[in-house]
Amino acid sequence: MPTVETNGVETYYEDYGSGRPIVVLHGANADHRVWAEQLQPLTDDYRIILYDLRGHGKTGGSDLDRYSVDTYANDLAAFIEALDLDHPVVLGHSLGGMIGYVFADAYPDHLSALITVGSQSPQTFTKREWVIKTVLLRLGTLVAESERLMKGLQWAQMKLFDDDATVDPDELHQIRDVHGCDPPALEPIERGKIMRASRNYFELARPLEFGGTPVLVLYGEDEPMIEPHAEHFERQFDECRIAEIPGASHNAQVDNPEFIRKRVREFLDGAVDERKRAATS
Repeated sequence: MPTVETNGVETYYEDYGSGRPIVVLHGANADHRVWAEQLQPLTDDYRIILYDLRGHGKTGGSDLDRYSVDTYANDLAAFIEALDLDHPVVLGHSLGGMIGYVFADAYPDHLSALITVGSQSPQTFTKREWVIKTVLLRLGTLVAESERLMKGLQWAQMKLFDDDATVDPDELHQIRDVHGCDPPALEPIERGKIMRASRNYFELARPLEFGGTPVLVLYGEDEPMIEPHAEHFERQFDECRIAEIPGASHNAQVDNPEFIRKRVREFLDGAVDERKRAATS
């Protein structure tokens, strides 16, 4: 089982293909499997590296009393250093994208581009968001040890994000099973730390900066609460591009992986290479 040490944790990862490296970060309470199969078609041209975040999957938990998005961003920096990656692309989904935003802010010289899928900025734009961030996330930290109550909260959050949302418990399990990997179940104490890390992100006081890093923000057509965040970044940063994923909800890697792969290729062959040429001219 391939692992590297990152800030005191043995971090599990999988490494496919060759070429420009793309480090992939999954969302909260998930693991590397939810993206592994969906990104396999890119391995002809790119090196795809997926790892389980601290507290998740085969990486598992740690002795820290609490996690923050800064903790995860520092883990990412250590992971890139441990694998001796030269300015990789970082692709993050949901919490993974939030980690990517904080990482690009703290370590702008460590990556060549950032791609996020279904990830918010720390700002709050609607009353629905306020409810999620001040009520549901706080409740989540209190009931993290109950699988049944956590599923109920996740359903409520989905309905707040999208009035037409339906719950399909088999949606992610299908691609996890296809990948043929069986990480242990998420520990309840780790689930609580992960929920607190998400809350911490929305309490960030500092404005995020990307240091000129090209950023692509993708969001599903059926997750309208993400759109204001994408537009916020597009207004803030000249190097930011945004795109809506047709027919997709929050788990866009299940709903429309082809669109994501196409936009990743276009972005990396366009804005990122253009930045490289400008830097060397």
